[in-house]
Amino acid sequence: MDFNLTRQHEMLRDTVHQFADSELAPRALELDEKGDFPFDIVKKCGEMGLVGIMTPKEYGGTDMGHLARMIAIEEISRVYPPLGFFFQTGHLGHWSVQTYGTEEQKKKYLPSLCKGEKIMFDAITEASGGSDPAAAQTTAKLEGDEFVVNGRKVFITLPGAADFGCILARMDDKFSEILVEKGTPGFEVVRREKIAGFRTTPVNELVFTNCHVPKSNLLGQEGRGLAIALTTVAVIGRTGVAGIGLGIARGCYEAALNFAKERKLYGKSISELQAIQFALVDMNVEIEATRWLSYYAAWQIDQGKGLREIGADIARAKLLGCDLANRVAPEAVQLMGGYGVTAEYHVTRRLNDALQLFPAAGTQEIMKLTIGRSILA
Repeated sequence: MDFNLTRQHEMLRDTVHQFADSELAPRALELDEKGDFPFDIVKKCGEMGLVGIMTPKEYGGTDMGHLARMIAIEEISRVYPPLGFFFQTGHLGHWSVQTYGTEEQKKKYLPSLCKGEKIMFDAITEASGGSDPAAAQTTAKLEGDEFVVNGRKVFITLPGAADFGCILARMDDKFSEILVEKGTPGFEVVRREKIAGFRTTPVNELVFTNCHVPKSNLLGQEGRGLAIALTTVAVIGRTGVAGIGLGIARGCYEAALNFAKERKLYGKSISELQAIQFALVDMNVEIEATRWLSYYAAWQIDQGKGLREIGADIARAKLLGCDLANRVAPEAVQLMGGYGVTAEYHVTRRLNDALQLFPAAGTQEIMKLTIGRSILA
């Protein structure tokens, strides 16, 4: 592993860190209580160049790459994980368009996405199960110059706030990815799921009933949709989850560390107690180890390495990032005692968000299967 953070990366970290502390921290509880999507914050992130962080400059992005995205998601999720989840999921369709879209599609969609003026979702999962996308039953039949889409998608993030999305649909024995805009007749966002965390990021069920979509909205080659979807989830979804998990763990660890320094017991700070120090050390070591594994996975994408070569590294990052968040958050609660479950310290809020990472971008068991295939090849 031979890579270093550039000066640009360090400046990005400082900028996003300050933004999270000044703009997100004061509003975190209010945002969660209301549960409304923070359009104003996303627009601000667009103005800062964060939404288009992976996108070439010719389409309105800042072209800083995947490692930069990982750093930004970590710093944001340290304070407010639902916004990190927006980047994790919103970038799925965003990256699909810039990677597989036609020049016309890129020019039409990417500039407004990068500015945070438009929001995009990616719809793969169906009731048949997210771990087996090949079992999807949503269909698209070509009739003249239009696709006619029928089916249902579940547990799709962002449609309730988005302007358009990318749909995985079956065409006979193959799949294609099709862009569908909000307001298209036959396309409905029928409900919002009640979930434990990520309160401001809507998770919806979608229904398509004889939904007519122009043939020009095909994304990539016809029949290559499953490969596009799986690649996108692996490259964008799993690295995003790793960054969110890392950020949640850092936020909980920092809250516990500050509490331990300030809390007095038996006439001295509890940070002087060996048991407390050991708990903090365990958190610190796990966070640092997970950070460099996650950064390395993102850095390799920036080096142009393909999914066949680094898929297991990405899966390791997702596996550890998710587990890390769900270990550190409860440990912070224990260390802080009764204060750990109060809203003031924001730990249980982060714990609820951490639980949402288990199914995101593939379960932990799917990550282990991916890694297992690699080490046994």
